[in-house]
Amino acid sequence: MAEHIPYRRWQRKRTQDVSFPLETSEPQPDLVVLPRDAFAGPGRLIPVETVTLLLEVVSRYSVDHDYGIKRSVYAAGRVPAYLIIDPMAAECWLLNPYGEAENADFRGDSISKFGEPVSLDLLGITLDTTGFPTLPDIRRYRRPR
Repeated sequence: MAEHIPYRRWQRKRTQDVSFPLETSEPQPDLVVLPRDAFAGPGRLIPVETVTLLLEVVSRYSVDHDYGIKRSVYAAGRVPAYLIIDPMAAECWLLNPYGEAENADFRGDSISKFGEPVSLDLLGITLDTTGFPTLPDIRRYRRPR
């Protein structure tokens, strides 16, 4: 996924801790995308205010965190966009925040099957998902809609 994001304009950080105000946890998304000049460091924490997009790739072990806990934390932190790539459902969920504090959540602005393009307007790109691998042999799970 990171290779699809233009390097000249965006920083792409893998498994980077993100700092959220009023949050005791420091989530570590699979990919953090922020403008090239937004954060120069040093430090292990990126302030959420500098983040443009957070991405999670769902596994059978992370499904509750990615669709539940992290969704809640990211929404309350007003992350501009949250992209969930789910190889078990062969879907990409692009979510945009609404609401404030405890009432914050994401809207499912776009749910795309693998093979369909995902328009990441905030980044000025369209993500080609045709090569995304799936995990068809894993038992299905329940997830929020």
